Amino acid sequence: MVVNAQGCGVRTRRNLEVGLDVLVELPTGAAVTARVANSVPLGKDGKFWLVGIALDEPGNIWGLRPAPEDWGEPKVFSNVTTKTPARKDQWPFTQFSSRGEFHPGRR
Repeated sequence: MVVNAQGCGVRTRRNLEVGLDVLVELPTGAAVTARVANSVPLGKDGKFWLVGIALDEPGNIWGLRPAPEDWGEPKVFSNVTTKTPARKDQWPFTQFSSRGEFHPGRR
């Protein structure tokens, strides 16, 4: 639904745990590591969730051309670390640093 150099927002059929390590597989066969930054229900029926995914290393993994200059090139790697979870039921658009890390204590 939403992509940028720090991650993406996707619609899922189930809630994903904040802080969960995920692997984003690209059409090229490469993959990058990321984590669930937030998971917010869409509507009141619980059928869909908007899940924010923060890349461990920001970059234009989406292959968008032309891309903004500050997006850089993707770095493919496999080190996975667990980050501090976000507050529930809040979409953290402004809570990504320039390095793509999630900081729930800062605004």
